[in-house]
Amino acid sequence: MKHLKLIAVAVLSFALLAGCSAGGAKEGAAADRPGSARDGNEVTIESASMKLVKAVEEGQYELISTEDLKGKIDAKEDMVIVDTMPEKSFKKNRIPGAVNAELPVKMEEVTPEQKEAFIQALGTDKAKTIVLYCGFVDCERSHVGAMIAKEEGFTNVLRQPGGIGAWLDAEYPVESD
Repeated sequence: MKHLKLIAVAVLSFALLAGCSAGGAKEGAAADRPGSARDGNEVTIESASMKLVKAVEEGQYELISTEDLKGKIDAKEDMVIVDTMPEKSFKKNRIPGAVNAELPVKMEEVTPEQKEAFIQALGTDKAKTIVLYCGFVDCERSHVGAMIAKEEGFTNVLRQPGGIGAWLDAEYPVESD
C-alpha cells in the first residue's frame, strides 16, 4: 500500500512540475490535443514519469516538490541540501544553501572519491533531513545520491525531482559564484 501511495505521489508531483495543462503554450498540431508536454510529445513526459516512479520505488526514499522545498527553506528548517550536478553548473545557479557533491548519472559509475566526498557533504547526523537535486526530472544524479544516502543509513532522504530547472521555472531565488 505504501508503494502505491508513493507511486501516486510521484506521478502527481511530476504532473504538477510538467505543468499539467490542456494545451496551454502548445502551437500547431500539438495544440489540438490535451497534454502536459510543451512540444506535444506526451511519450517523453510518460517516459520520464515512469523512470521517476521506478527510481523512487527502487530507492525507497521520498519526493519533495519544488514548492515544498522552498517552504522548508523559508521556514529555515534544519536540513542538508545537496546539488549533485557538476561544479560548473553549481557555481552558475544553485538552490540557496545547497552544497555541491557531484555524482554521475549511474550508480556503477560512482568513484570511491565521489562517494566519499558525497558522504562527507551529508554530515554525521543520520536522522537529519537530506534533500537531493540535480538538473531536471529525467536526470538521475539525485537518484544516485539518494541511493547512497539510504545505503549509508540516512533515514530522512528526500529527492526534489524537478531539480534546478524546476526551481528556475518557479522563479525562486538562486545563489551563484
